[in-house]
Amino acid sequence: MQAEHMTVEQKVGQLLMIGYPTLDIPVEMEMWIKQKQIGSVILFSRNIGTPEETYERVQKLQSLAYESGHPYPLLVGTDQENGVVSRLQKGATRFPGAMALGATGNLDQAKRIYEATGEELRAAGISVNFAPTVDVNNNPDNPVIGVRSFGEAPEQVARFGEAAIQGLLASGVIPAIKHFPGHGDTSIDSHEAVPVLGHDRTRLDQVELVPFQRSIAAGVPMVMVGHISLPSMDASGSPATYSREIVTGILRESLGFDGVAITDCMEMAAIAGTIGVAEAAVRCVQAGIDLVLVSHTYEVQEKTYDRLVAAIHSGELSEERVNEAVNRVLQLKKRFLSWEHCLRAKGPSFDRVQHADMAKSALAQAITLVKNQHQLLPLQGSTQPLGVIFPGLANLTLAEDGQAASGDLVEPLRKYREVEYYMMSTLNPTEDEVGMAAHVMSATEQIVVFTYNAHIFKGQSLLVNRLIQQGKKVVAVALRNPYDLLVMPEVDAYLAVYDHTYQAIELVADILFGKRKAAGHLPVSLFPSEKKQHGMG
Repeated sequence: MQAEHMTVEQKVGQLLMIGYPTLDIPVEMEMWIKQKQIGSVILFSRNIGTPEETYERVQKLQSLAYESGHPYPLLVGTDQENGVVSRLQKGATRFPGAMALGATGNLDQAKRIYEATGEELRAAGISVNFAPTVDVNNNPDNPVIGVRSFGEAPEQVARFGEAAIQGLLASGVIPAIKHFPGHGDTSIDSHEAVPVLGHDRTRLDQVELVPFQRSIAAGVPMVMVGHISLPSMDASGSPATYSREIVTGILRESLGFDGVAITDCMEMAAIAGTIGVAEAAVRCVQAGIDLVLVSHTYEVQEKTYDRLVAAIHSGELSEERVNEAVNRVLQLKKRFLSWEHCLRAKGPSFDRVQHADMAKSALAQAITLVKNQHQLLPLQGSTQPLGVIFPGLANLTLAEDGQAASGDLVEPLRKYREVEYYMMSTLNPTEDEVGMAAHVMSATEQIVVFTYNAHIFKGQSLLVNRLIQQGKKVVAVALRNPYDLLVMPEVDAYLAVYDHTYQAIELVADILFGKRKAAGHLPVSLFPSEKKQHGMG
């Protein structure tokens, strides 16, 4: 079927991707598919159980679409970037995130991991992965990207992005790169406000656009456009999602992308807190967007649907532009989906043991020994307890899932040595808590402090520097962004881990006590003189 043979309401159904708030499929979602012909659905952790359970629910959604006369199956998408943004959790493999893979330097392994990720998505009935993130993270203060990026060198990000795309395509899953035109050099999270990328076109061509251009040349079928303002390209300051200068001018005409352009979620504050979702949706389609993502709220979705229908009837949205967008979505479905596969009683299986081994191997290759003053590592045997301090781990942005390490966090270290343990109550301890932690550690000489974005949460660095001033031998282990060394340059030893799972702590323990060597290389630089511009760094 082509858009030219569809009603206005059917067309709007293909222009929208929506989500719902519960594990089980609500009546409203059934209504959207049956009556409104909504053709695309996004799933979050709240909608996902085991792959087998999720497959059953997705099959129900697909059956509703089939019985309602949809021309093609639903696009069912999620964010399985791996690492801190991983919607599949129960019964799925916890693969390392992008920056960890960048630290390995192993492109073949990255491709295999994304292919394995695709296999697990297919087992859950999911056909679209909003990944990889090909933002170039060259701003240590970036609050939302960080470890979700492969690094700061445009060429490295481009190569790993291509590997990820190839892996997902090999599994039969549609990759959607993000966040065009680049969210890496911003200091604001678009969940909270509109980030501004203040660079000119020359700089964009040298840095931010490199991975997008390479991904498009590699045949990526979908691009997610972020709510990022680019004043040098659009003087109005409009977010890229509804900027014709950026979507049509740069993405379409300059970079030659002819696949499906989808918005980031329109309920983010960058949109919902400014001109509103429904009005912005019309502007997005006018700008060249094909698929508008409204992830959460039924009332907002309803207003957006009605506003798009009205805009088409009034001529505010031209028939030509709407048909172009709808036909792109239909062509994507025709290429990747079939009723035969989407209505099968059981999803495909995957090798859980092989995937778990792959995840552990990649993380082991990623962990990076950045500093080892006076050869403090590996730690030598001692009758004195080893001091161990953990921050209170938490999700940092609305994009993330609860992926913190569970269980006895210090058990892997206790296998090697007696431990004096202190768990901080927050990520940003007060002066009083810093004093308490230092007091608990007063009888220990060697202390391992696990940090979590201490370069942003300065209470952590206050603690580390206090311990150093007291003459302690301190090993800092950065469990997230590797920039923490910037605020604790006098620390004796420093490991970058890029991951905060229990498995990561097990590997760190092996490295601290010499059972394993740290093999990774920093995919970002910590000081301006080290800035990585090209290559693998």
